[in-house]
Amino acid sequence: MTGGNAAPRVPAKHIDMRKIKAGRDVIGQIVHLPLPLPTALFSLPSPPARLVGRTADLQALLNELAPQGSPGSEDGRDADAREGGVDSFGVVVSALAGMGGVGKTALALAAGAIAHHEQWFCAELYVDLRGHTPGADPLPAEVALDVLLRQAGADPQDIPPQPAERAAFYRSVLAGLSEADERHRPVLVVADNARSTAQVRPLLPGPGRHRLVATTRGGLHSLTGTHRLDLDVLAPQDSLALLAFALKAGDPRDTRAGDEAGLGRLAGVCGHLPLALEIAAAQLARKPRLPPGRLAERLETASRVDKLTDRGPDAERTRVLRAVFDTSLDQLPPQEARVFLLVACAPGPTTSTAAAAALTGLDVGEAEEALEELQAVHLLTQPAAGRWGAHDLLVDYARTHPCPPEDRRRALDRLLDFYTDVTGAAAGHVRALPADPVSDLFADRRAALAWLDAERPTLVAAALAAPGLGHSRAAIDLPSYLAEYLAHRRRFEELEQVARSALAAARAHGDQEGEAMAWNNLGLALRQVRRFEEAVDAHTRARDLYRQVGDAHGEAIAWNNLGGELRQVRQLKEAIDAHTRVRDLYRQVGNTHGEATAWNDLGLVLAEVRRFGEAIDAHTLARDLFQQVGDVHGEALTWNNLGLALAEVRRFEEAIEAHTRARALYQEVQDSHGEALAWGNLGNALRQVRRFKVAIDILIHTCSLFRQLGDAHGEAIAQNNLGLALAEVRRFEEAIDAYYRSGDLFQQVGDAYREMTARNNLGKVLLQVHQFDEAADAYICVRELLYQLGDPCGEAEGPFEVLGDDHSATAAWDLSSSIFQDSDSKEST
Repeated sequence: MTGGNAAPRVPAKHIDMRKIKAGRDVIGQIVHLPLPLPTALFSLPSPPARLVGRTADLQALLNELAPQGSPGSEDGRDADAREGGVDSFGVVVSALAGMGGVGKTALALAAGAIAHHEQWFCAELYVDLRGHTPGADPLPAEVALDVLLRQAGADPQDIPPQPAERAAFYRSVLAGLSEADERHRPVLVVADNARSTAQVRPLLPGPGRHRLVATTRGGLHSLTGTHRLDLDVLAPQDSLALLAFALKAGDPRDTRAGDEAGLGRLAGVCGHLPLALEIAAAQLARKPRLPPGRLAERLETASRVDKLTDRGPDAERTRVLRAVFDTSLDQLPPQEARVFLLVACAPGPTTSTAAAAALTGLDVGEAEEALEELQAVHLLTQPAAGRWGAHDLLVDYARTHPCPPEDRRRALDRLLDFYTDVTGAAAGHVRALPADPVSDLFADRRAALAWLDAERPTLVAAALAAPGLGHSRAAIDLPSYLAEYLAHRRRFEELEQVARSALAAARAHGDQEGEAMAWNNLGLALRQVRRFEEAVDAHTRARDLYRQVGDAHGEAIAWNNLGGELRQVRQLKEAIDAHTRVRDLYRQVGNTHGEATAWNDLGLVLAEVRRFGEAIDAHTLARDLFQQVGDVHGEALTWNNLGLALAEVRRFEEAIEAHTRARALYQEVQDSHGEALAWGNLGNALRQVRRFKVAIDILIHTCSLFRQLGDAHGEAIAQNNLGLALAEVRRFEEAIDAYYRSGDLFQQVGDAYREMTARNNLGKVLLQVHQFDEAADAYICVRELLYQLGDPCGEAEGPFEVLGDDHSATAAWDLSSSIFQDSDSKEST
């Protein structure tokens, strides 16, 4: 850089502050600064060796520090100040705020070093206000003024004893320094580690374009005109870079600096908090043979807050993480401290205001005010309106605090009761038919789903935490209330987790009905992730337990679910028997909705055994019964299945109408996955009536929908049908891509039948474009899959017909054999 007012060019990633030398420019990522003068007028401590991951924050602060008119200043800011009644010579105050250990001081000192290099100020003064220094009392404002005045060269005998006079004298001294400077440059004051506005307000310089930078955990919100910059933790890649740099700085030969996996894991355990990362790096430096991953493992199995502390005789209290956090908690009123210790240890990533009120026993208004104050001092975060969270290390701090609130156990019981009650009310809305009574906690089904969507991660965490907290009701009932919603939103991994947790809790408490319910929900999750044999076992167990406790309704549900799994494992006769049994049972007891469900599932199995007329009748009956009881979602499901059966008997126009109705109803009930299914079936029906252009557009859209939903199996079916449509219009290269994608996805989810279909279709198109070697590979795969399925003669026609291919497995076998013979002949020749 050249010139006293040149704008700082901040590097793209990191600033290496070690290579500061006199008379050099900024090159690349290194800032070379002139040597400071040996005077108290330039009293800023040394900046950190390297500033990592603060590029945007540093630039924002430098924009505030740059004198008016320099290329680094924001002229609009000064214009706004003048319009507001402050002349262009007014002081600019910047507050760097954030949780303890986030790197506020490091940023302030780095910016001060660059400002010094740019010669923006005639003096740079520094005072540590000790607002959050472990084991030290905060520095009173009058003492801080004394420190700054002595740095400015004031004679101690001239410093007034009274605070007001001392502040006035301080402003006069700063004005004198600026006036004496040949360029009349302003003064920079850095007030580090402030606890309160009362510490900082007397340090405000007078007119003269001076700059005051204060670091604080609170933000100094009552200091009018302050430009606040809130610092967050580092990005993961910057955390890793900080650890690697620290290791290399201690020993350039330290190979652990290249262990990205271990350092990344360690950075995550440290919550990407700069102070925690520095402490971890120091622990690694003390133990040169300790792998970063091993240190991370140790931290994961203990209280990280207690483990993250500098060791050795030279360790400072400021490098003890629990002591650093203690200084934030100690300044809180008792009520706010209690709210923090309760909310921070609540299960889940965030807590709503209403849940926090239930937890703390406060009314919603009182709880909200306390939460807002905790967010203002960076002990809590507010990731969304009405939701509150805490940094991972602060969560660990709260959960392992030696003096927790006396009523913490009762508070957590209240919270889990709240979650169980409200989730039960929401679940009632989700499954309710028009005539069913529902809770007035929610206006309608849409409102209940919106609440569940917002609370889902926290509710899952609460369900998993409940057994360990000794809350049996939440441990067993909360997963049950969540089951239908999680299935509706296709959160099958979470459904499996909470179902297994509920299963263990029910067994521990001897609750057979709760165990049966958990087995049933577990089976639903396992079916959706295509673990059919396990699902059969789960629903069999559920059926038997429901029978033991005399719950006929539960037994019928388990029977029906079992029939669905038996269909998937190709035990079709047993599946028909199961659904028929359930249908008759529901009909006998007058359960119209249950009968509709059984008819629909029975229709699916009848279609599998090619009894399409009966399947159409079954789905039609199911549709009418669902309409009778007002179950829109069930009606959408049966319209969709009816369309599939109609297409099998080539009643394509009726099938198109059925899928169109299904799509509209799925949209009405906000079922995105069902809507994607209807789109895909509609596209395939349009293909079969040779409306290829619109079919291709719909199937491309369907593939995208399934991809967004994370349903690889659904996308695989859509890709196969897309390939069929593309091949019909001779867009062979696109068809080949679709078939490859389909086959790979079917392989990924373990559906060998449908993978065989996709590979067979691929081979057919490859032959059409004379890619014989690739076609041979495709048919080799078909033959291997036939052997895998125990069908070497090619009798497994089901999936070929389901997916609409004209070639049977036998044809694929014969054609592959022909290709192999041709290849052998060519090779021999």
